[in-house]
Amino acid sequence: MKPNISIIVPVYNAEKYLHQCIDSILKQTFTNYELILVDDFSNDNSLKICDDYSKKDERIKIIKKLKNEGSSLARKTGLDAATGDYIQFIDSDDWVEPEMLEIIYYKAISDNNDIVISNVNYFENEKLKTIIQDFTKFDKVSIIKNIISIKLKAYLVNKLVKRDLFSLVNFPKDSRSEDYLITIQNIYNSCNIGYVKESLYNYRYNNLSLSNNKETLVRGLLEENRNWQLLLLYLKDKYNDLSVFEPELSRRINSFKELYKNYNLLELNELFNIYSGKYYCLWKIKKEIKILIKKIFKI
Repeated sequence: MKPNISIIVPVYNAEKYLHQCIDSILKQTFTNYELILVDDFSNDNSLKICDDYSKKDERIKIIKKLKNEGSSLARKTGLDAATGDYIQFIDSDDWVEPEMLEIIYYKAISDNNDIVISNVNYFENEKLKTIIQDFTKFDKVSIIKNIISIKLKAYLVNKLVKRDLFSLVNFPKDSRSEDYLITIQNIYNSCNIGYVKESLYNYRYNNLSLSNNKETLVRGLLEENRNWQLLLLYLKDKYNDLSVFEPELSRRINSFKELYKNYNLLELNELFNIYSGKYYCLWKIKKEIKILIKKIFKI
């Protein structure tokens, strides 16, 4: 029987949490799905764990990549093999509530939604924070502005999306900030967005994945820069005038500029050749004034 949902899990050196992730999927009350585990050339026991599960459940497919290319292209590889009407991404170090698929799928088909979004349980150092993600309160431009300003999350993992939408998505090669580029394309191309108030996705903030190595950090910043270049070009193509995304866009780009400046990356940074830096001086002055006020009044 053709699956209603294709679940795609990019896997790279995920042996610590992979059992919990896959077990939470196999415990779903909704059962008509396929689970595509894309091993991104792991060098730990991740692939063996995936193979062991695939022997126990015929719904599980394993894709073994011959080189590590990052989560963005791993997701794309999974999509190319998917046969479900809807796509659900899950990260290998996260887990989901047993009723997640049942709730979001029936919301999608009952309201003919292209995208269904749920709230997120966000865990950092064992502390739980619930992230409310009701996109339905806003029009598309406002959604994109709120994503740019991080008031709404671009997470790929708490969104059930019609597979047809992904045929319109230009997947980036770089994985840093891939969620912004992919989600905003899906939002732009969607006709009907749904929302469920339940917190169905459990997101584990893994600070161990953040490298203190400067070379690795700089490489990540440059990847982020390239994906934001692609995003700005996409928005410019679709809306012609980027001013519709102000002031959120200038604030975000200027914060990048400040960060890249700290790492002496401005000479490598094409982002500001696409997006005018005219707001930067004013932004910088306001920031310095705020710092000065805090020092004077000790607040």
